[in-house]
Amino acid sequence: MIDLFLLLFNIAIINNLALTYLVGVDLQVAASQRMNNAWLTGLATIYCLCLCVPGSYLINQFIIIPFQLQYIDLLLYVMTILIVILGSKNIVHKLFPLLIERVDSVTPVLLVNSILLAVILLQESQINSFFDSFLFGLATGLGVLFLLLVVTCLRERVDNNNVPEPFRGIPLLLISMGILSMGLMGLAGLYP
Repeated sequence: MIDLFLLLFNIAIINNLALTYLVGVDLQVAASQRMNNAWLTGLATIYCLCLCVPGSYLINQFIIIPFQLQYIDLLLYVMTILIVILGSKNIVHKLFPLLIERVDSVTPVLLVNSILLAVILLQESQINSFFDSFLFGLATGLGVLFLLLVVTCLRERVDNNNVPEPFRGIPLLLISMGILSMGLMGLAGLYP
């Protein structure tokens, strides 16, 4: 159980994909305007990763590898992402009509979210079981949520304090993400 927790911590915090590979920086900038948007986008990303990554693992194991369709794997992965996001949107529209506005506001951000495709492509060579792919998606989603909340708090502090004009907005955000990345990579020796 401790190994499982350490593995989740390693994937979510230490080897955070948004910081180590600079994937999903557009999501961090777009969704970090307000804390409500950050929570909603982070939770939606966790949900999508928990469905897309195991789904793409199954597609890889039962369709791509047996039929030797490696040349269309990217197309199948993008279709998996679209089916999960748009299918979930339709289900929410039918079952929870009160949440339509919130789901409609986060759907475009998820559709152009590069971290979904990056996680699927990275897990293709690293993951050996369905459960591992689910845990990889969950931990990566938790890492994205963590980073979204940190970046949103940082933006709120910058907006409320006296920061020099050239550093306001995106420049200070990118500098802070670089410093955060170096700090979290310093923890890499804790877990092999």
